[in-house]
Amino acid sequence: METVAKTRTIPKKQKFIFAFGGLGKDAMFAMSTIMAFYFIDLIGVSPLFVGTMMMIVRVWDAVNDPIMGGIVSNTNSRMGKFRPWILIGSFLNAIMLIIIFLNPDLPADSLRMYAYITVFYTLWGMTYTLMDIPFWSMIPALSQSQKERENITVLTRLFTSIGFFIISAGYLQLSEILGGGQNVEAQTRGFFFLALIVSLVFFFSELLLAFKVKENVVLKKTQKVSLKRMYYLLRKNDQLLTVMVVVLIANFVLYITSGMAIYYIIYDIGRPALFVVFIGIGGVLQVLGSLVFPLFKRRFSRKQIFNASVLLQISGFILLFFNAFFLENTLELALLFAFGSFVFIGQGLQMVLQTVLISDTVEYGEYHQKERSEALAFSVQTFIVKLAMGLSLGVIGLGLEIFQFVPAIDEVRQPQAPLTITGMRILMFLVPVIGLIISLSVFNKKHRLDEAAYADIVMKLKERGQYDQEGPEL
Repeated sequence: METVAKTRTIPKKQKFIFAFGGLGKDAMFAMSTIMAFYFIDLIGVSPLFVGTMMMIVRVWDAVNDPIMGGIVSNTNSRMGKFRPWILIGSFLNAIMLIIIFLNPDLPADSLRMYAYITVFYTLWGMTYTLMDIPFWSMIPALSQSQKERENITVLTRLFTSIGFFIISAGYLQLSEILGGGQNVEAQTRGFFFLALIVSLVFFFSELLLAFKVKENVVLKKTQKVSLKRMYYLLRKNDQLLTVMVVVLIANFVLYITSGMAIYYIIYDIGRPALFVVFIGIGGVLQVLGSLVFPLFKRRFSRKQIFNASVLLQISGFILLFFNAFFLENTLELALLFAFGSFVFIGQGLQMVLQTVLISDTVEYGEYHQKERSEALAFSVQTFIVKLAMGLSLGVIGLGLEIFQFVPAIDEVRQPQAPLTITGMRILMFLVPVIGLIISLSVFNKKHRLDEAAYADIVMKLKERGQYDQEGPEL
């Protein structure tokens, strides 16, 4: 197998177009995080069915990601490996989103409604995978320079955070504006128009990316990668497996925190309106964490930055735990955001590192196995994100059940018992600390692909005479 490479600087225009594609992509992903609210609160579908269905579909989504990675790895077209799938996937995914929010005239808890939302929610997840894996897989194909990869990753993470934040923080207000009111009928109509707008922005951003951003590191000669071979490559890439475990735990912690935040703020602090502010400030701080990565990179190694990002989060969770249990949230506004800032900034740093660390495992795998597969590496990223989300939904649901959470009755929220409040605090603050400690231990014991090791691998690949200066046609 031979590789074609360009190591020159990526034009700024292409960097911003790629990052804009990330904005549209994560605005679309944010729509998936509000589907449960739409199904349960507006359409009236059973919460038990929605929660169980979403967990099962997310786990299935995670399982089929490596399959999509293998399909992308076997693609060879005039537009390269990735852009054809980005185009196809974004078009189909946009259609699925519109259908989901179409609100068919079916009884809420009928088998037909259950079938409708299950089928199209599953198809939404699969078509999102169709474009998400090739999107992230393009980063190693844009340049072999670690600095260039880091720069485009930071910029893209900034744009993805903006896209996700606009929808996740403002969906209620946007649906009311677009629907023309605050009642259920108006909000349902507003959600459809919001889905339509997000779909159009999403597809346009990916269309622009597909025709304006060119792959620079591609295969001259390709060999088909079977599913069996794909799992063999994954199993043999020990550094990819290490990063996989670390990222799985990091995302698991992130989704437990974000999933429990609404319960903690409403039932423990008792300030529902604070949720929007919490999400908003958290989003800004995560972006800040992503932006300071290049500044830290000038002075510290990746391992040092990773350790700092995890220790920041652990410190924040411990302080929030202390605030909840010993200060009884008496200064919730001041301390919640002060202590929470450690968590959000650490998460922002870690989100950039996740993509950068996975990018490096592409050349590591190519060197040791003589077979390059960006799509396989980044199918792991989407696999663990979805698996982490599915597992977090299961843990939150099981935890609330164990701690005897009482749901709203006749649209009136019920006061929770002390045991329930204690359980919420454990899920919100203590479980993430345990997970992050495990993540820190695994990374420091198993990860050895530092800057010097990566540079040595790239130099040896060049010595093999594998690199040239031609790329695929636009």
